[in-house]
Amino acid sequence: MARGGDALNGFVDSGCTIRGELEFKTYFRVDGRVEGKVRSQAELVIGEGGVVEGELEVARCVVGGEVRGIVRATEQVMLHATAKVWADIQTPALVMEDGAFLEGAVTMDSKGVKKTTTKADVAS
Repeated sequence: MARGGDALNGFVDSGCTIRGELEFKTYFRVDGRVEGKVRSQAELVIGEGGVVEGELEVARCVVGGEVRGIVRATEQVMLHATAKVWADIQTPALVMEDGAFLEGAVTMDSKGVKKTTTKADVAS
């Protein structure tokens, strides 16, 4: 289901493959296969049967299936327990459920992360 009232902008069903560049304005769901570059300022959802290979540049990326390549998310990457990811990830926030698989480098931009800790007093 789309977040915040966003309408579904597109859907790749199982058995379907898209090769090339994919751009969308609102929520998009992949349950088939996408090979290439994906760009959006919205949310990409990769369902349990979905496979995406390439470079992803999105606001939010929710993974239940497989991803191979590079993921750049301006807001958040969420890996569900069924996720299998072989990718370098750049995001201010990464959420991984128990059971999710991730192989790759993770870079988190501290400017996008809310600080919840305070500096400890140092005794001299």
